[in-house]
Order: sequence, then structure tokens, then C-alpha cells
Amino acid sequence: MKAKYFNIGVLMALVATLFTACDSDRDDNPVVGPSNTPTEFKLNEPAMSEQYIQLSKDNKVNLTWSQPNFAFPVVTTYQIQVGVVQGGSVKWNDKYLETAFTACNVNVSGEEIAKAICQVDGFATEDDYVDQGFREIAMRVRAFIQTTVGDEVQGTSILSNYVTFKRMAAYCMIPSKTYIYVIGNCSGWQEPKAGNAEALADWRIWETEIGSKIYQGQIEADAGMLQFRFYTKLTGWDGGNSYGTQVDDSPIVCEFTDGEFSGDAMTGKGSWEFDDFPGGKLDITVDMNTNKVTFKLAQ
Repeated sequence: MKAKYFNIGVLMALVATLFTACDSDRDDNPVVGPSNTPTEFKLNEPAMSEQYIQLSKDNKVNLTWSQPNFAFPVVTTYQIQVGVVQGGSVKWNDKYLETAFTACNVNVSGEEIAKAICQVDGFATEDDYVDQGFREIAMRVRAFIQTTVGDEVQGTSILSNYVTFKRMAAYCMIPSKTYIYVIGNCSGWQEPKAGNAEALADWRIWETEIGSKIYQGQIEADAGMLQFRFYTKLTGWDGGNSYGTQVDDSPIVCEFTDGEFSGDAMTGKGSWEFDDFPGGKLDITVDMNTNKVTFKLAQ
């Protein structure tokens, strides 16, 4: 009898489609691994390959491809890679797009494509960006099998051919750290509107890492009552971008314990109020993943 082995995570993912009976011992059970790595995987020529395409955050680019010829039915994961055609060759981005797919007919985010093109061009900041106009942009797809816990099964990956869009233009899509504004009596209760952007520039606290949604910074205020909340955008008092203690526009009195306060936060206009602020600097951490805040009196 032939020896059989299975990646247990893959077995769990495929059991519904690979086997019609679980109580029989068969010699032809599929082996997941290098022995059945697919050899055929075709990315189809896009219908819009000759058209002018101006990428934006709101548009999509359609791609279709054939299923790789695995030896058995299986759910396949697909990742898309973007490159720029230069002098007859392709300079590929070293990262795949963030969104992965399990279908063979997909609409790809114009924003993600533009971001990848900016990475290929080497633009690190918005100040570096130079509009490159319409160019020939290449795309290809990587297919592979994942376990139920999201690990890639070694030996199942295959890369498609590449296709090109002859006239595609990106835009400035360069990831950077975001920030939120501290609005309160410490900042003079200036309205969080676009016209006050310069005046409020020093009242921003920044992400710790790009995309972390954890904001850290420091403010300074006089002794006495301190009251503030946060705004994610300068769209006015009622723009829906306030972040505080509660939904209602009413402060909640809080106290420091051993120089520190920790609490919950939510989308709303309720402010934190400290009636006994000793004056000086305050370290602020806002975690929008967990909706928690921490305020510490700086030493």
C-alpha cells in the first residue's frame, strides 16, 4: 500500500470536498505538497488593457484568471502583484496587494494599485511624489493553498503570466502616519474646522506606526480645570469626527490615580474633565483598536 501523509490543517479545510466517505482507507487519497504543485495558471488579457485608466480610490480594475490545475478540488487563495514596465522589462513591487481573493473574477482596488505603483517608483513621502502620467503597468497573480489557520501550504504556490495595461496613471497614494487633534480649553476651544488647521497644528498627536490606530503625544496646560476630547478630522463641531467619553456633548469628571488615568472612549462629544490638573505636561495614548485611553502626568 502506498504511504500517505496529510497536512492536518489542510485536511480539515478540504475534507468536505475531497472525500465522499471517511471510513474507507484508499490508496489514491491526494497528497498536498510539491508532488502536485500546479503547472498551469493563466491570467487573461484584460478587456481594458488598451484604454486610458486614471486610478482613484473609488474605481476598480477587473482581472480574471483560470483556476490552477491542482489534482483535486480545493479553495485557492490569490494575491496580486503590480509592476511598472521599463525598457521592455518589468520592475515589480516586492509586496503583493493587501487584499487577497478566493474567486477567479475580481475587481481590484484602484487605491491599492496606485499605492503599489508609488512603492515601485520609490516615493517615500508626499513631498517626493512626482506625477508620472500614463504608463504601461503590469500585473500578475500568485495562487496557493492555505490551512484553516491561514498558513501557506508549502509546495502549492504558482505564479501566473503577466498582463499589461498600456495606459494607466497612478496618483499620490503614499502611506503615512495619521494624527488626531486635541480640542479643549487647553487649545482655546478653537473650532475643529479646516480654517483653523494651522492654529491647531501643535495640538496633534500622531500614530505610533503607519496604520496602527494607536496615537501618542504630549500636551501642556495650566493648572486648574482641564477639559478636552479628540477630533479625527477638521470638519466642524458637528462633522461626526469627535471622539470622547460618551455620545452626548457633556463632560465626565475624571481623576488621576498615582498620576495616571485609564478609561474607555467612543465616537461622541463627551469630554474628559480633570478639575485638579496640577499644570504642566500630559502624556496621551489613544488606542482606537480597543477604544481605550491612557493619560499620564509627565515627570
